[in-house]
Order: sequence, then C-alpha cells, then structure tokens
Amino acid sequence: MMKRFSKIFLFIFCSFFMIYNIEAKSLKQLREELAHDEARQAELIAEQKAKQKKIDSANKEVGALASQINSKETKVEAAKLEVKELESKINDKKKEIENLLSFLQISSNDNIYLEYVFQAKSFSDFIYRSAVVEQLTEYNNGLINDMYKMIEDNKVLQVKLKQEINSAEKSIDDLERILKKYGLDMNDLDKNQKDIKADIKARKVEIAEYEKVYKRNKCDENLEITKCVDVPPAGELVRPLKSGRMTSNYGMYDPWDNGRWRMHNGVDIGGNPVGTNVYASAAGKVNKIVKKAYCGGNIVYVQHTIDGKKLRTLYMHLHSIKVKVGDIVTANTIIGTVGGNESYEHCSTGAHLHFGVMKGWEGTTYYNPRNYVHFPALGYRFTTRW
Repeated sequence: MMKRFSKIFLFIFCSFFMIYNIEAKSLKQLREELAHDEARQAELIAEQKAKQKKIDSANKEVGALASQINSKETKVEAAKLEVKELESKINDKKKEIENLLSFLQISSNDNIYLEYVFQAKSFSDFIYRSAVVEQLTEYNNGLINDMYKMIEDNKVLQVKLKQEINSAEKSIDDLERILKKYGLDMNDLDKNQKDIKADIKARKVEIAEYEKVYKRNKCDENLEITKCVDVPPAGELVRPLKSGRMTSNYGMYDPWDNGRWRMHNGVDIGGNPVGTNVYASAAGKVNKIVKKAYCGGNIVYVQHTIDGKKLRTLYMHLHSIKVKVGDIVTANTIIGTVGGNESYEHCSTGAHLHFGVMKGWEGTTYYNPRNYVHFPALGYRFTTRW
C-alpha cells in the first residue's frame, strides 16, 4: 500500500512540473508561447491540479482509444514480421537460383548444355541427356518465377505495413484531438513529465537560434518555421546506441488499473553503463536542449526530414551533452552519453536512454519509435545500430 502511495505521490508531484506547450508554427508564435509561460509560470504549476480533473474526465474516451492504438500497434508488428519472413525466403530463393545458374551457366564460346547433350554415347543416352537439360532449365525458370512472385508479394506487404503504420498514427492524432477538446495535450499523459523552469530556459536558447536563422535567411517572423529553417534530409532513422536491451515499450497503459491512462511516449533502452555514447538517430539539426530537468534530466531534441516527412527525435536522461542548439548532425554524431540516477533528477531508475519520435519540428504528438527504427522485442538485446 505504501509503495502504491509513493507512486501516486510521485505522479502528482511530477504533474506540477508539466510543460505547457502547443504545436508552434512560426517564430512569432514561439515567442508568444514563451512570454505566456513566463507570465503564468506560478499559475501553470498550480493549474496542474485542475488539469488532473480534466484528465479524469477525458479518461473514458482515452481508454477506448488507447485499446485501439495498442491493437493497431500489434498489427504493425505482425506486418513487420511478415515482411521480414518473406524477405528471408526471397534471399533463400535467390541463392538457390544462383547455385543452379552457376552449374548451368552459358560460357562466352560454348554452350555447356549442348556439350553435355552431344557427349551422349547412344541415341537413348542422347534422349535422356536432352530431357535432363530440359527439366533443369524448366526448374530454373520455375525458381525465377517463384522469386518474382515473392518480390511482388513483398511489395504488397510493404504497402500493407505502411497502411497499418498510418492507421496507428491516425489514432494517435485522434487522441491528440480528444485531449485538446479538454484543454490538454500529450504531455499531460506523459509519464516522463518535464520541469517547466528548465523547459523555459531551453526554449529561450531555441528561440535565440531561430532568430539568427530568420535574420540570416531574411524571413518574416510570421513565416512558418518549416519554411525558413533548413534541416538536412535523411533516408531513415537508426538505433541511437550501438547495443542495448529493450526495457520499456511505447504506448498507453493504466499503471494502477484504476481507469487512469498514461502515455509512455517512447522506448527505454538499458544494458549500458553511464557514459556510453548516444548517437543521433539520423542526419538533422539540434533545435532544443533541456538541462537538469526534475523529470527527464538532460534532454536533446533533433529535427529531421525523413523522406520528406518532418519529425523530431528526443534523447532523455543523458549524463552529458556533446552538442549545442543549431548544430548539424549525422547518424554518426555523438550527441551525449547515457545517464542514470543523476542527483538532480527524480524520475529515472538506473542507467538507460529514453528515445522518442515526435510529429513535426515543434509539435507535442509522439509516435511509436518502432514504426521508424527497427528495435528487437521487449527484453531482447541488439548489438548493432541497424
């Protein structure tokens, strides 16, 4: 009972330090948000109690949608498994074809099929050898046809996988709309809630960097950030650590089975000592750094353009930070090191990295990192970044 009370107390205490944030569109809006938060900082801390009442009111709708989200994420994982299994079969079929072709290859001067046939010592042997060649070539044609069919099936599965991911993310967007109806956002359900004081300090640095970019590119402050700021394109996101063990998944959950849903907005990766290098998940630009937050500790945010889609990754509970706001990074850039049980942080247990993927460059909606990065199942280790 005491343990449960401690958890409840920690949740309520952390709730007092939530970030008040909506998706920003322009530099002017970012400035307005910052001024709003600074003016109302004390009120915002007290307002968390009122927000908890709104969360309670929204929980019935949130709970129903949370079940849909979890179900759709399960379908995404099943579709990924189908694609992986079919890719393995395609590779096996390719090897089988290559082995047969190496046996029956046609040289530049002589056709070994003909050489084999005309070495017959009798007419019946000639007929037999001709039949063998015909069967082998038919078999090879069959292998090739089978492989082409598998490749086409794989294309269909890839389309299905993309549809499943889009469906899951649409449900997350639906959840965001429900929360906004109650004057909430995803951070209000986030178990890794941030310190508003540390966030305000970080946003000042972020805005100062945007001001430099807007001035350099001669952009009007009302222009959308995405139209003024340049972020290098990247093909895909990869794992932010060279090795690790998956210790916690992304998703909605009801920690005490009391109808109060919460969101774990990323994946947790353990199995590394404090000081282990953390890498940017893809090429991009560092746009925000939060230092020594009560919940979350040191946090780095990196903006990306992945196949034309604007995303932002975050790296939480860092022991040290190796980059600064405005830095252009690659997938080989060390952005920080793994932290754990830092003296200034109160929402982390043990050395681990919390990794998240966010919609847009300034939004608060989190998507499942597994839809963008290939991670092993919960409890399993990985030993490469791919």
